[in-house]
Amino acid sequence: MADERTIHLGAKLDAATLDLIADIICGDDREKQPVYRSSQFLTKFFQDAGINAAHDGTTRKWWVLSILEQLSPSDLEKVILRLADLREYKGDVDLLKMAVRQLNKALILDGFKVGYTNNKPVLRFSDPMKVDDEILSSPPVKDESEFLSKKYGDDLVIDELKLDSVLTGYLQDRVDEANNCESGKVSLGTIFLLGSTLEGILLAFAIKEPAKFMSAKSAPKDYKTGKTKQINDWKLSQLIDVCHELGLLNLDVKKFSHVLRDFRNYIHPYQQMSQNFKPDKHTENICWQVFKAAFHQLKANVI
Repeated sequence: MADERTIHLGAKLDAATLDLIADIICGDDREKQPVYRSSQFLTKFFQDAGINAAHDGTTRKWWVLSILEQLSPSDLEKVILRLADLREYKGDVDLLKMAVRQLNKALILDGFKVGYTNNKPVLRFSDPMKVDDEILSSPPVKDESEFLSKKYGDDLVIDELKLDSVLTGYLQDRVDEANNCESGKVSLGTIFLLGSTLEGILLAFAIKEPAKFMSAKSAPKDYKTGKTKQINDWKLSQLIDVCHELGLLNLDVKKFSHVLRDFRNYIHPYQQMSQNFKPDKHTENICWQVFKAAFHQLKANVI
């Protein structure tokens, strides 16, 4: 049975996958790719996807590929979903079908596919690959219920992370306030508190060891200069990716931390309205489990 859950990219894609995606963006083969994008339209495409990149006049394919290689997983996801967005093709469903067909041929190399929820493109795990009708493999996935079943202690003492003493007080206040929210009654507020507190903790870890974090492969780069961004400019998704690369967060916590990040982003009412996001006790429990798991894994790495 196909896995129809919405997921998020937690790591960079294989070079072969990126190469195929670059071909789709450029659109040189009009028999397979829906839209040819000249220099100015390459710039427009990335900007429409929320990526601040402007074509510099170099060979289109290699420029696009260089941009894709620099993107964080969360920004790369934006590009993929824009390619599968009907708005990119001005409502032309035939062009959209062609794009999705080529996109899924590329994404299956990494075990993903594009699907739709309420007419919005989302990422999902691909169906098991078949050759001559024989199933070769199915991507192993940590199930949500398995993650939620893990037991973590409720002793969330931020001081044990040995961060900046002044910041620790503010972080502890947020944890205590989230704990004081009645379960299932203040779900939205609890999610916002947990998401912002996790971001504060991860940022504090990065500031504590800047050289280590900034030299990580997944550290976010400035598109124009190619240099690593200053740590204070990193987004939560980027902090999560680097912490996983450095061994501070396990893969399952990394995966579900991105879920908490997405929920936290609904602090903007219009975004919440556009996705009809209505958190409940189950949503709240996922976020608490992510926060507790991250806390205890980070604590275990404190020297």
